[in-house]
Amino acid sequence: MVIRACPGEGCVFSSYGNAKFRQNKTNLAQYLPACGERFHVVIGASPFNKYYSEKRITDLLLWANDHFDFACVFVPDTPTVWTLEAGGYSLDEALHKTRRQVRYLNNKIDRAREAADNAINRVDLLPWSLLVKYKSYANLEKRCRTAFATDSEFQRECLAATDEVLENRRRDGYQLSDLDRLHAVDYLMAELPLILFGPELFGVQTSTFIYHRSLQLLEKLFAGEFSIKPMHGQHFVIAHELA
Repeated sequence: MVIRACPGEGCVFSSYGNAKFRQNKTNLAQYLPACGERFHVVIGASPFNKYYSEKRITDLLLWANDHFDFACVFVPDTPTVWTLEAGGYSLDEALHKTRRQVRYLNNKIDRAREAADNAINRVDLLPWSLLVKYKSYANLEKRCRTAFATDSEFQRECLAATDEVLENRRRDGYQLSDLDRLHAVDYLMAELPLILFGPELFGVQTSTFIYHRSLQLLEKLFAGEFSIKPMHGQHFVIAHELA
């Protein structure tokens, strides 16, 4: 029997524990840049995550438009295919499921953009298939993969984060192998340049990545616990703590 946390809660202990869960307040919200430094923001969206309702996306875009000069929504289109493949789906099945879900998510984003967009701040859609064409992307991803190969602590946390994703994406009854886990890490390596090196990637002074929840991997990255670290000007904020 697998016990999962209730919707909106971070872990099974906060959902079912017999004592009040004490949330760690030293989280990534502290990395929101000062008002005068909010140049660029990336909103991370997930094709299979129910958190990203049309209303939530609209609220995120409106907040981003009010606080930043430029905003975009990142959609991991191709990396989602890799994750489903690692979870036991054939390539054709993974492509079909991903295309259908990405189309559904993009439609919600388009409707949200109509409510949030204006002449001053454009809200752009940024799929990974477009991001990978950015001039510095390949070198930045290579830095992430090098850290994964050479830093055992970083590798351990990456695999732990990947296991969490695979648990919700794998085919029912499919037994994951170590090779599957390594294959699924490609999804994480594809996103980390956005989270760690946004200023260099987009040619801006500061870049902020918004996600709907914290991850231990990200907490440790921004705390400087690995050989690889966020570059100067890179920020991260959790959506439920936006103000």
